[in-house]
Amino acid sequence: MSQRIKEVLVPVDGSEGASRATRFAVDMASSLGASVRLFYVFPSASVEVIGMAAGMSRADIDTTAQTAAQRAFDKARAVLDDDLPVDLQEETSIGDPADEIVRYTEDSPDIMVIMGRRGLSRMKSLVLGSVSDKVSRHTKSPIMIIS
Repeated sequence: MSQRIKEVLVPVDGSEGASRATRFAVDMASSLGASVRLFYVFPSASVEVIGMAAGMSRADIDTTAQTAAQRAFDKARAVLDDDLPVDLQEETSIGDPADEIVRYTEDSPDIMVIMGRRGLSRMKSLVLGSVSDKVSRHTKSPIMIIS
């Protein structure tokens, strides 16, 4: 890593792994003098299902995505102290989670990704989650996956 890390991107989804990654990222960013950005991606497949099933407008879908994002942000922030040693921002996107994370980092060599992995069953816990696996294979940014 010859570039100085200026931002730590933490994809959050409300899982325990994302909460652990958030706590670790804040500590890491503090030691690097970097900011932290919590990043929630509302899956585009959900947008299609919600829109078709409920006949919702795009504005209603955006509101639903923001509500889901806020729950994930609140859960991630719940593991942090009130007096944060870093600048903490939040951002929401809609699309394929792995693709959106990779897209966010494409043109910024000064971003590090710290994300959790999800083990949904005993067998699946032996391997990376599909999003963390895809991001680790396609991003050019440094990445750390927290178990």
